[in-house]
Amino acid sequence: MRWGAVLAAGGRGERFGRPKQFIEIAGLPMLGWSIRAFASMPEILQIVIAIEPGLVTRTEELLSQLAPDCASRVVIGGMTRKESVKHGLLALDESVEAVLIHDGARPLVRVQNVRAGMRQVRPGRGAVLATPVVDTIKVVDKDSLLVEKTLDRSTLWAAQTPQLGMLGDFRRAYALQDPATDDTALLERIGVEVVIVPSRHANFKVTIPEDVPQAELLLRERIESGIPEPDTLLVEVFGALSMIDAVCREIEALGGRIDAVERDLPRGAAVRAYLRADRLRDFETSFVPLADGSATLTVHDVGGIA
Repeated sequence: MRWGAVLAAGGRGERFGRPKQFIEIAGLPMLGWSIRAFASMPEILQIVIAIEPGLVTRTEELLSQLAPDCASRVVIGGMTRKESVKHGLLALDESVEAVLIHDGARPLVRVQNVRAGMRQVRPGRGAVLATPVVDTIKVVDKDSLLVEKTLDRSTLWAAQTPQLGMLGDFRRAYALQDPATDDTALLERIGVEVVIVPSRHANFKVTIPEDVPQAELLLRERIESGIPEPDTLLVEVFGALSMIDAVCREIEALGGRIDAVERDLPRGAAVRAYLRADRLRDFETSFVPLADGSATLTVHDVGGIA
């Protein structure tokens, strides 16, 4: 599946006294951490950033530095986050099939969690990273502050970003005149089912100055640990028997390893292989003419096991 990423990075940083998107955290502007994570993922073909008008040039320079091999575009954000996201969605190329929407103020996003969300997305289905609510939540009367009821927290999850879905679904959802500001809540409005993907790592939003030291600590720990992001992908192809040998040759030419080939399936044949993440774009490019529109390609993150 061909993915795009929309980063909502508007806002004037009034609580910080300057644009918080470019506050340096662990050696990079805060926005740069998300750019670097998404640019490292070959399945993401395009990055669009919605930003304040006065920050366009700085954002373009940051993209050029951190995502030189990924198609990218900077658009002017709207008066609200919702408007900014809508501008970003409309700026994506038509070749993009699915999209993830991410807050530029969440620098701790991890590739593993993003791919876990990607695996859930299909037409009519979206996904959102989230964590279980640990505090007891009470519903109160907004005027008297009297408690009306206490919610069962075992059913409550706190939504984060990225939030993911098919580009066509998001564009239809954002065309609604709806007050909802949560991306996947808009998908729910048009009948798209949304699944929770548990976030396995810290992924909080930097909202106030006091959040910066915590983000700095966690990012520096990540750097010092030397643990690389997963760089091996499990590639599965299902299609006509006549194309299978060509698919295998292409995977091997790109340094991949064939794990299994099933030639006697009821409706075709399948290939299971391991391929380095930085070669996925090359394989996807060669796969299109081989598939001739009749084969499917799925990709799973498996870490460095190949």
